Amino acid sequence: MNFRQLSTFVGICEEGSFNRAAMRLNATQSGLSMQIKSLEETLGTPLFERSARGVTPTYAGERLYDSAVDILSRLEGAKAELRNLAGTISGPVRIGLMPTFTRGVLVPAMSRFITDYPNVDVTVVEAYSAALMDRLAEGEVDFVVVPQDGGKRGMRSRKLGTDREFLVRRPNGNIAHLTPVRLADMVPLRLVLPAKGNARRDRLDEFIAANGLAVDKIIDMDAMFATLELVADSDYATVLPATIVRKDINGRDRWLHPLTGPELTVSFVLVEPARKAMSRAAAQFLRYLEEEYARSNAEWSALLNPTASNHQT
Repeated sequence: MNFRQLSTFVGICEEGSFNRAAMRLNATQSGLSMQIKSLEETLGTPLFERSARGVTPTYAGERLYDSAVDILSRLEGAKAELRNLAGTISGPVRIGLMPTFTRGVLVPAMSRFITDYPNVDVTVVEAYSAALMDRLAEGEVDFVVVPQDGGKRGMRSRKLGTDREFLVRRPNGNIAHLTPVRLADMVPLRLVLPAKGNARRDRLDEFIAANGLAVDKIIDMDAMFATLELVADSDYATVLPATIVRKDINGRDRWLHPLTGPELTVSFVLVEPARKAMSRAAAQFLRYLEEEYARSNAEWSALLNPTASNHQT
């Protein structure tokens, strides 16, 4: 048994297909088949059950998968530790973020990071959660930040925090900026939302249905910044987390209203491959991103709960 065989085995387990695993590992199907055959002969037991729909691990394969992920993660951690002995943090960092984080916290975090670590090459990929998870599975990014979900095989995650959701609309009307509102009272309710199939849209549709909200019209738009511009220039509104509307606290271009009766929140998680150890450069960038996210949360807490903030101070 060798590390290459284990890496191949893990890739096939997570993709559920020799073909997809071959593309992910930049190898041939025949080469992967030979490695798995050799591994099965070494262990004396079949590791996969084949069918027209793909492959699934046998009981032995399931047991080996957990050990293989742990072994590969430890190997990557040892490599990273040895590289770090040189003392200088360098190399590439590739991050996948939703518009919520690119607009709300990325720039101040990036500005600090590139000043402190000039030898690191940073690449940021902006997309919605499904596309980001695909990029992560394909090894194109080191980690992603997405809304909390059920997780995916081969990935580990931890919670970053929770945002309160806001109704976002143009500055007008008799309800002042930052005043809490019930969506049921916003008649007629016209919304700009991501298209159906988007995880965020599905969640908002569930919220609307569960609370019996009457929506006059919905415009499907999978373009966050166009959504923000349309909201600022029309009678359509949208629903967004606190982080992305951090720049609108002043109320100049858009008014924000915390949702109440009931309150709506969204949680965010960091997701990374379970089989790999995060590089020191990526870990440092994540630290800066989390610090800026914490600042954003503190700003909102002080604004919306001044009594509690003063008591904590």
